[in-house]
Amino acid sequence: MSGYTSSLLDGVAALLQEAGIGIFRPDSVIGEQDTGIFRAVMPDQPDRAIGLTAYPVEDSDLEDAITGVQVRMRAGRDPDAVDDLADAVFDALHNRQHYQAGGVHVALSWRQSQAWIGQDAHGRMELTSNYYFRTVRSGSHLND
Repeated sequence: MSGYTSSLLDGVAALLQEAGIGIFRPDSVIGEQDTGIFRAVMPDQPDRAIGLTAYPVEDSDLEDAITGVQVRMRAGRDPDAVDDLADAVFDALHNRQHYQAGGVHVALSWRQSQAWIGQDAHGRMELTSNYYFRTVRSGSHLND
């Protein structure tokens, strides 16, 4: 049984794959020409990659929560390529309403911020976006 965070991240990865942005295969190798979608750590290959990492933004005593997801992207040495990748992620997630992401109900998702990281050790362009997901998250001590 996957927990809330794992379910949400797997669901976001699946949405990005369904949108044709990249390939999410947690237990398989991603081809060098593909855009890989990874949870947390991005491997050195392929050149085009998306890394997803969750962090809490707002929790209360109710089941409503806002969870942030850092979307780290790299796309070779052409700055336009990483911008295009970021635009595709934006089109898939920004202002999307009332949907399921890995079994987690998402009332609304939106891009909160985006910034250039610069080049990695191999000269590939990188940037990061932060998306917020307003969700329903149950818990043992929450009021529903």
